[in-house]
Formats: sequence, C-alpha cells, structure tokens
Amino acid sequence: MIRLAQKDGRNSKYFEIQEDGVLVKNNFAKEINEYKIYFSEIQFDEMIFRKKKDPVLLGIVISMLINSILFTIFINESYQFSQTVGMVVFIIAMLPSLIVTGLCNNEFRRENAKSLAASKPLIFSYAKKEMQEVDVFISDIKESKKQFFLKEYYRVDNLIPVATQISRIHWLYEMKYISESDAKFIIDELESKRIIEGF
Repeated sequence: MIRLAQKDGRNSKYFEIQEDGVLVKNNFAKEINEYKIYFSEIQFDEMIFRKKKDPVLLGIVISMLINSILFTIFINESYQFSQTVGMVVFIIAMLPSLIVTGLCNNEFRRENAKSLAASKPLIFSYAKKEMQEVDVFISDIKESKKQFFLKEYYRVDNLIPVATQISRIHWLYEMKYISESDAKFIIDELESKRIIEGF
C-alpha cells in the first residue's frame, strides 16, 4: 500500500491507497476525521488553491499596533502615570490589536493546496517542498484506480449479463484504460459467448 503523510504545525494528514480506494485521516488540533473514498467516487480533475497574505488585513493590524502605542504615549504624557500604571495602560491599549491578530491568525499564513475531485474531500498540502511528492501520489491514485477497474471489468464473467459486460468494456475504452484492439478482443469474446449460449 502506498502512503502519504503530511504535517503542518499541530495539524496532520494521512493518505493510504488501498485495494478499492483511498483512506484519508485528518487530524486538526482536537478534531479527527477518518473516511474512505472509493475509486468509483474519485475523478481525474485536479485543482490548485493558493492563498496569499491579505495586505489590507496586515495593514489594519499594523495600524492598530501603532495607534495603541501612540494612545499609550498620549495617555501617559497627559496624566503623568507612574511606570507601573503606564504598563497597565499599554497592555490594555494593546488588547484589541492582540485580539484581532489572534482571530485572523489563519489570514496571515500563505497556503497552497491541491485537490483531486471526489465525493469527499481529497485535499493535499501543496507547499514547494511537497509538490513532487503530492504529484507522484496523485499519479499513484490514478494508476491504482485504473488497475482496480481493469481487474473488476476487463474479464468474461458468466454470472453478469453480456450487455452489462459490453457496456463496462466501452466505459474502460472511453476512460482510455484499454486500447481499441483490447476492447474489440474482449467484446468478440463476449459476443461469441452470447452466440454459443443463445442469449
């Protein structure tokens, strides 16, 4: 089984390609999500998300810090507070800036993510140091999906109606999992079986 583990601070992600799908484990601080995405639910569409630092928000926080410092200086000069009282005023003046910075912490980080379209989230961290590893893992998912469907559909099965098997072969060909000659070969086998059995 092929695995990919990613860590970002307190958060971690774990992906494992299994026989019939991909197991995903997300650990976000105190929240753990674990689910399986079957190959039939995974598409080939890839999306890259890039999030940059918000310069407006950064400017607001810097402005709040400067205003807090100037407010502290103004209050200390106007009322001639002692050094201890001045520090208390400074801490009180800095509280709004610290609160805004704490609430908007995620907005200050740059993030890159790559997603593979699926019925459930299949999102990988896509920082520069992880790009190649993630691209190889996504290729492995696609190859495993192809091998899974070839194993399931590219065969003659006596219990499944011939028409269903032929439609599966057409699907394999449309997905470019098999060549035209491979598709014709197995369809001829199925047609021969239909003629022999009289269906």
